[in-house]
Amino acid sequence: MVRCNAKRSIIAFICKCLCLALIITMFSPITSNAQPGIPLKDKNKVEDEDARKNNDQGYVNPREYSYVNVLKQYEKEGYESVEEVEISLNADDISNSNANLLPLEVGIGGKQNNVLVWKNSDDWFEWQIDIPESGLYNIYVEYYALGESSNLIQRELMIDGNVPFNEASNIPFYKLWEDEGKTTFNNVGDEVRPKQVEIKEWQVKPLIDVSGMYSQPLKFYFSEGKHTLRFNYVQQPMAIDKIIIRSVDDLPEYADISNEYKQKGYKKVSKGAMRIEGEAAYSKNDPTIRREYDGDPSVYPSAGGKIRLNMIGGWRWRKGNQEVTWKFDVPESGLYKLVFRVAQWYGDGLPVYRQIAIDGKVPFKEMEAYKFSYQHEWRTEELKDEEGNTYLFYLEEGEHTLTMTAKMGPLAKIINDMEEDAWTLSESIRDIIMITGSEPDSNFDYELDKKIPGLIDTFKELSNNMGRSIEEVTAISARRPMIVNNFAVLKDQLDEMIKDPFIIPRRLNDLMSSQSGLTLSLQDIQNQPLNIDYFLVEPPNANIKNYKASVLQKMKATWQNFLASFYKDYDRIDNVYSVTDDTNNQKRSIDVWIARGKEWGEVIKQKADEDFTPETGIGVNMNILPAGQMGATGVNALTLSIVSGKAPDVALGVDPLSPVELAIRDASANLAQFDDFNDVSKRFLPGVLVPFEYRNGIYALPETMDFNVLFYRKDIVDELGIAVPDTWEELYKSVLPVLNQNGMQFYYPSLLAASSSLLPFLYQNGAEFYTDDNMRSALDTSEAYKSFVEWTKLFKVYQIPVQANFFNRFRTGEMPIGVGSYNTYIMLTVAAPELYGRWGIAPLPGIRMEDGSIDRTAGGAPSAAIVLNQSENKEEAWQFLKWWTSTDTQSQFGSDIESLVGIEARWNTANSEAFKNIAWDKKDLAVFEEQWKWYKEQPVVLGGYFTDRHIKNAATSVIMSGMNERDALEKAIKDINKEMRNKQIEYGIIEEKR
Repeated sequence: MVRCNAKRSIIAFICKCLCLALIITMFSPITSNAQPGIPLKDKNKVEDEDARKNNDQGYVNPREYSYVNVLKQYEKEGYESVEEVEISLNADDISNSNANLLPLEVGIGGKQNNVLVWKNSDDWFEWQIDIPESGLYNIYVEYYALGESSNLIQRELMIDGNVPFNEASNIPFYKLWEDEGKTTFNNVGDEVRPKQVEIKEWQVKPLIDVSGMYSQPLKFYFSEGKHTLRFNYVQQPMAIDKIIIRSVDDLPEYADISNEYKQKGYKKVSKGAMRIEGEAAYSKNDPTIRREYDGDPSVYPSAGGKIRLNMIGGWRWRKGNQEVTWKFDVPESGLYKLVFRVAQWYGDGLPVYRQIAIDGKVPFKEMEAYKFSYQHEWRTEELKDEEGNTYLFYLEEGEHTLTMTAKMGPLAKIINDMEEDAWTLSESIRDIIMITGSEPDSNFDYELDKKIPGLIDTFKELSNNMGRSIEEVTAISARRPMIVNNFAVLKDQLDEMIKDPFIIPRRLNDLMSSQSGLTLSLQDIQNQPLNIDYFLVEPPNANIKNYKASVLQKMKATWQNFLASFYKDYDRIDNVYSVTDDTNNQKRSIDVWIARGKEWGEVIKQKADEDFTPETGIGVNMNILPAGQMGATGVNALTLSIVSGKAPDVALGVDPLSPVELAIRDASANLAQFDDFNDVSKRFLPGVLVPFEYRNGIYALPETMDFNVLFYRKDIVDELGIAVPDTWEELYKSVLPVLNQNGMQFYYPSLLAASSSLLPFLYQNGAEFYTDDNMRSALDTSEAYKSFVEWTKLFKVYQIPVQANFFNRFRTGEMPIGVGSYNTYIMLTVAAPELYGRWGIAPLPGIRMEDGSIDRTAGGAPSAAIVLNQSENKEEAWQFLKWWTSTDTQSQFGSDIESLVGIEARWNTANSEAFKNIAWDKKDLAVFEEQWKWYKEQPVVLGGYFTDRHIKNAATSVIMSGMNERDALEKAIKDINKEMRNKQIEYGIIEEKR
């Protein structure tokens, strides 16, 4: 009995030990590599600098090095501007990155001395300077724009090996543009804009920030002694004659200028009024700023039921630093006043600001950012101070220029504060989610005020900031703008959470919605559009009438527009002919349909009228259709037009599956039949044409192309100490365990598009979707099986969500790494400004090959442009497609549509050279180009639509139901082959065996 009890005691003791060990194991941090007690975050931390080169190692909050904070540091250190110092550095004084013969030339832009001709073959040039006195300086550059692209010239500035602040990493150098000739009229009497051409001339400009946030040129601190000034290439070629380091030009106030007028005996002129039409601008620094149309009968010339380009500005003239210049003559020297007829009904009550310069110089401080208040009608406004006193300008007899430049003015402080608050709020939300998850239990007390140090203090500071922002915005606005309501909602939410921290998890979604509202407001407040009908240079005593349209004039204009609606097709963009022509001298016309917005169609039509028709004599009739009306499946406009025998010549914006589907039905033309097709096809990545190939023919040209890259949060990756994975193996071993340990997830595209989700694994393992003859599925190979297992393992074993909103979870930090597309890139750029500088992209993970290279093969479905088989003008239609997909046309169109609609409409052209001309971040473009090397799309075959369906069914069976991978895949292959065979029999490719 004693032995039995002793045995039982020993067994009980062993059981207790085992239970204790199990409990310790359950609650201990997950570790691996036989390093007990070391958290994954530290165990997987990458110490090797080369291995972390993609991590932006040494990441710092970009807000800390913003110009606004550097200015505060200048003030704190007591730095002041020096007086009367100017140092000129010539092109002969430089050294370059290649240590080669310096690219100096004579005769550029008429210069008879050596100038630096800087193309992209040199990464940088630098100058040695000797500063005579410590203090603040401005830097000027005398430059000449090279090349034919409309894109902005950009360089990065480094002083003594360091970028002094963030804004110096993206210094803009603007080109000048003008109208080419007079306007023309289309066949219904509407006026059409002339083509924009570049003005080639030397310019001397100070270095400024690219967003127009600051009214004054950038200030740089130099200590006394020798320094190195380096410019790094970012984009676009330029010639440089001189670099000038000059004392900061502190502008006097108008009171001082007025006293100077009196001392010099300047007199007010008594006559000589001049009127300068806004649309008759001499130059613009952005080719997208053009003549615009306004139907108000008070605007000259009156529209009268037609389109008259009777003003300039509007939504195209909304970005910081965009400037317009006019020329005018004054009959005698003296003092004049300036009067503008303007309309500013944008921004829901917010004002806009313009810097006003005469002969290239801002005359006094009040003109650095002159305020144009919100008012929902045209008005005539003298330039006055807040007390209503008119500003006077001294002008010598003869020709002068007046330049207006969009600046943020007093809004700059509000914008900087909003950016700081959005950043802080984003950090707080991330801290909360790290504890509660994205779907917290509303009844559980997480004690966030205790577990997150300083959370309540942060909320109090944010609440106070919202209150201050409400006061500042209200003070400068004509009425209460919508953004004030966003501030107020967020303030109320924060105040409630401060009083009762228990409700924070319950109100988390509300807080995230308010964050989105704050970031959208941050975008809206930076838009600075202004319409200008004309401006007057008037004697100071002239009586200025604020002319407005009468009720009868408005009724007449409304009636004319009403009558026009009966005969004018608003979905059609009409033809153009010269106003001096008696007849339309075009050889023939083609019909082009486009399934995009009206703005896209108008820009394409305008470009065709400016370039294509004059060069070829081929007219273009363009019709705009809703999205989804350009496919081969279902009942839509394109299929109905084909069935009825009234198909267009060209269709743009066609989905990637339709060209081959139409070719199968003999409805789309084989473009490979044209003699110069091979030359044209070189504009695109070879893999882009794969979906358009069918039976030795190619039935479309790509317009746009998508791509897949790896998105990552720089701040979180740095905090976790992990490397951005180059291969899937690195992802599985080094990244996913760390993310899981910290309550985070990786994102991979949803199973809803199963084929495109499987594609990278399939191609990287050397497998294919179909056999070489495209007659059967090729998923029955060992390589395909391996790919399918690895793909489903992501979701089944590594528990990656089958479906998730990557954009939202990336913003909150729940998914700091994931695979995304072009749309993800644009959304993060446009709708997540609080993440500026905190995220980056890297090439898609791949499989390391025997030679050490990494296979990153992936696709990205392109949109298509096709020629219809019914067309009797196939040669003309082909000429149009060649013009439309050319590098110059795609580059200019991308610039125009982005300026008109915004960065959210950035054109991801399939023309690889034109794609490079878009204003991408240099590092991001390098990632795109690396991923291009591995671009390959899935073929479109007869019955291929079943492939995606059955791959999805197989994956769902494996992930959700636990079905064996081989059984699921074999069933899918059988069903795919059956449908492919049925379609091949239906269309006579093979004969049915009886």
